[in-house]
Amino acid sequence: NIYVTNFVDDTVSVIDPTTNTVTATINVGNGPWGIAFDCTNIYVTTNNDDTVSVIDPNTNTVVGSPITVGTEPYGIAFDGTNIYVTNFVDDTVSVIDPTTNTVTATINVGNGPWGIAFDGTNIYVTNNNDDTVSVIDPNTNTVVGSPITVGDGPFGIAFDGTNIYVTNNVDGTVSVIDPNTNTVTATINVGNGPWGIAFDGTNIYVTNFQDDTVTKLLPR
Repeated sequence: NIYVTNFVDDTVSVIDPTTNTVTATINVGNGPWGIAFDCTNIYVTTNNDDTVSVIDPNTNTVVGSPITVGTEPYGIAFDGTNIYVTNFVDDTVSVIDPTTNTVTATINVGNGPWGIAFDGTNIYVTNNNDDTVSVIDPNTNTVVGSPITVGDGPFGIAFDGTNIYVTNNVDGTVSVIDPNTNTVTATINVGNGPWGIAFDGTNIYVTNFQDDTVTKLLPR
């Protein structure tokens, strides 16, 4: 199924992709935003109450108590072992062990962490307020190297199997990071106010928030 966070409703919609109809609506915490699947459960950041809700996709019900993380959680990602959550106000990333659903580490990153992605080796975090990307080694849960300077106002981030792509909301650009060197190798002009970004196995798609368009980036 497809799971969609509804920020104002405090719910998650479940869509059956064979019929493209909503088959369930699940009440979660206050202000659901980011969502990730760990191959067992669905994890949802609830921005307004500083928690993560856990959904069992077999029953489409919330299981256990909300997991308390940092202040204003947005982005969430799974690295094959742990769940990583960006806390925008705290300038931290919370690490959740999905076997116990408890926070096992809190990592200091840059100013205003928002987007988060895993490239198969490291965790990459966009720091919206200082125009950088932090790199976390999930083996040690520590930041490695210096912050990577990108464009103005980075939000979204995605990995295409080769490079890391970062949307810079104020610049109207996408920064391309080579994860082998953790340097920016290209800057691509897209639409006005790029925000969300996703890879479909072939191309990169970028939502341009301020001009109501989507930019399609061809593979490198």
